[in-house]
Amino acid sequence: MTPDPKTEVDATQQLAQVIDSGNAEHLAAFLQLLPPEDTTYTISHLDEDRQTRMLSLLSADHNDLAADLMEHFVDEHAADMIEQLPPSEAAAIVDEMDSDEQTDVLAELAEDDKEAILEEMDPEEAEDARQRLRYDEDTAGGLMITEYLAYRQDQTVDDVIVDLRAHADEYNEYEVRYTYLTDHAGLFKGVVTMRSLVMAQAGRKLSDLTIKTPSSTLVDTHMEDLADLFDRVDFSAVPVLDAAGLLVGVVQRAAVQEALSESANEDLLMVTGIVAGEEFRSMPMISRLLRRLAFLVPIMLLLLISASVIHIFLDTVAKLPVLAMFLPVVAGLCGSGGNQAVGVSLREVSLGLITPGDYMRVLTKEAVLALVAGVVLGVSLLLIVWVWQQDFYLGLVVGGSIPIVILIAKTVGGTAPLALRSIGLDPAMASGPAVTTVVDLFSFFIVLLFATLLLSKIAVTG
Repeated sequence: MTPDPKTEVDATQQLAQVIDSGNAEHLAAFLQLLPPEDTTYTISHLDEDRQTRMLSLLSADHNDLAADLMEHFVDEHAADMIEQLPPSEAAAIVDEMDSDEQTDVLAELAEDDKEAILEEMDPEEAEDARQRLRYDEDTAGGLMITEYLAYRQDQTVDDVIVDLRAHADEYNEYEVRYTYLTDHAGLFKGVVTMRSLVMAQAGRKLSDLTIKTPSSTLVDTHMEDLADLFDRVDFSAVPVLDAAGLLVGVVQRAAVQEALSESANEDLLMVTGIVAGEEFRSMPMISRLLRRLAFLVPIMLLLLISASVIHIFLDTVAKLPVLAMFLPVVAGLCGSGGNQAVGVSLREVSLGLITPGDYMRVLTKEAVLALVAGVVLGVSLLLIVWVWQQDFYLGLVVGGSIPIVILIAKTVGGTAPLALRSIGLDPAMASGPAVTTVVDLFSFFIVLLFATLLLSKIAVTG
């Protein structure tokens, strides 16, 4: 059966039928005929059981195809599918993945599942994967590949040509724009472009062909620093060295760009309340549910705290019930003002314009701006509420609380990303509803406290 190009839905139905037939050869043929742009849609619309059976069928004789299919999915989704398989079948597929993709998927698995798969993998491949898993995912060590060409600097062009021809199938998936030179101990010594190698005369030593000023980076270099490096050099990949100068991998420009894009997507997800990684509706329901609850449960608790603040001032609300109508106005201004400050800080952090050491500078700048904005908004609200409700004291409560509320919102919003960065957390967490809820809590407290004090003052003078 070949895919019907009419619609992706037809292709999904046909794929389901092929999986149900249990014929691995027909399944592999069908998948190879699928247009690459339709692969993700078609597979993701299968039910979980068929996705698992599909990978199980491919794991024996078509594990390389299964590994290629996994690269169509984000790491979390690929890991969800892989962990449904028995360890031996999962290992057969993971063994065939490119080293960087292999590390990313393994890192998303539960510790027990990951170890079970590593135990079933080729020992040399497993040891290499364990080494790469020790590096943070947003560093050169976490982003590098270990499929690259490396030769000793005292070898000749002839040696390389013979080796390339002898291992043509193995090197087909390698980064072959460059060859990397080492000494007998594995220490990095230089880079030779493939163009220079191909055009060199037979018998020449590789050390004679090296780039004059080769670039390299260390395993712990952060992806943002890697992006800066690639902005300065005209290479598609640079070698990665450990602290002793040993060549341990190669990081590609495309991998850094992809990592930065994924980081930006994660920041956006945090803003919308998805805090446990990417989520897709094709993922297992339990996985999706846990990701949602990881955010909603803390928010529920924070909102209950906000409700308890209002409960403290029930007498005040009873005496001035119209005040409840204006609490959302104050909270909305508070949240919006805080998010403005968060946005500016996140942008400045991403551009390297501020660091956690600039905490007091950011605090001062935001405080001055907040006081001016607070006074303008406060006076405006005082007049609006006074005219609207014909109640000067109500306008004074609402408008008078605004400068303090805006001050808290903007200073917290502006400095929260720096505080999070200083303790090693993602600054984007400051832009999520969790921080907004905390700031709203303070806004409720200030408005109700101000109203209570004013009512007490009126009662005493009255």
